[in-house]
Amino acid sequence: MALTGFYDAFWEESFWFPANRSHGWKDLVNKPGSDMYLPDIKHLNWAFLLGIVLIGVRYLLETLIVVPIAVRMGVSNKGKPSVTPNETLEKAYKEKKTLKSEAVKGLAKQTDMSERQVEIWFRKRKKMDMLTPMQKFRECSWHLVFYTAFFVYGMIYLWQKPYFWKTIECWRNWPVQDVTSDMYWHYLLELGFYWSLVFTLFSDNKRKDFKEMIIHHFATMVLMYFSWLLNFVRVGTLVLVVHDAADTWLALAKMSIYAKNKLATDIFFGIFLVVWVISRLFVYPFVVLYCTTVEPYTIKLMDTTFGAQWFFNFFLYLLLVLHFIWTYLIFRIVYRKMMKGNVEDVRSDSEDSDDEMEGEDDNDVDEHSKNNDVINGYRKPVNGLNGGPRG
Repeated sequence: MALTGFYDAFWEESFWFPANRSHGWKDLVNKPGSDMYLPDIKHLNWAFLLGIVLIGVRYLLETLIVVPIAVRMGVSNKGKPSVTPNETLEKAYKEKKTLKSEAVKGLAKQTDMSERQVEIWFRKRKKMDMLTPMQKFRECSWHLVFYTAFFVYGMIYLWQKPYFWKTIECWRNWPVQDVTSDMYWHYLLELGFYWSLVFTLFSDNKRKDFKEMIIHHFATMVLMYFSWLLNFVRVGTLVLVVHDAADTWLALAKMSIYAKNKLATDIFFGIFLVVWVISRLFVYPFVVLYCTTVEPYTIKLMDTTFGAQWFFNFFLYLLLVLHFIWTYLIFRIVYRKMMKGNVEDVRSDSEDSDDEMEGEDDNDVDEHSKNNDVINGYRKPVNGLNGGPRG
């Protein structure tokens, strides 16, 4: 009974539609014989199945096309190191993957191993949980194909839409606005792609901003479903194309790193930085958020704010917060590039380079074992961008 009451209250028309308009859910029902198509949530549910199909498409693309290209480009596909099973060290590793010197000494006493052997065991064990450069290259290639295809697709059809040039048109005659087939396929395929990302969230490269990525995927999918339900599709397509703009260049920068092409990495990362700042820090807040926050008042769509506007703007501004977080991380990369001469991914969950520990044996003892800094990994300069913001 309580759930029924909550359900009825949640879908109350006074929350989802402006009080000064007579619109309601009845206006979003397709009428027989009408040439106008209004969004039907049942049609968007195909995105879930499409997400599963896209995983298969991704596997075939990577296996048949990407891997042969990556091999020719010299992307490393060396196997991961192995460690001697040790119950004490494994338990300590699961509790905390990075140890302080006191913990290393304690584990050395418990296992009758030297501190150096404990350090090497932990480093190799951590390496076992990391993806190889080839696996990361394959993941980035899928992002490259998708983001490029749908940014180009979105720009081609949006270029002809009046609301692309005058965002106030997003609200003209709302909610009774025709959704064209190009808009429908844009939504369906993008949502299917996000479902595929959710399905592979734990198998893809796990980075430091894992929680932020979960929040981003959740916010994006909520926005897509509810914007479809309420026919905020015009604004939704603008949000999608703005977010896809920079991701092509990020994927290219990361793939160049795994191929160890420093010049290409610097060029693509520079382009990414410019496009990111323009799309995420200028176009998104000053065009898209202005459209959702201010412009409905200018055409008297509403006399005062209403629940749906608060609902959507909450998630849209949440995405903006994530943009600021990722921009901070990006400029940390720029700072390190300027100070150290290398592009390093601050989002990666790894503190070690991909080439670190190659050929290193559990019993190896060399001069750097005397240095306490080795506890956190013997670090070489890393030319790596093993991740990147998406949102």
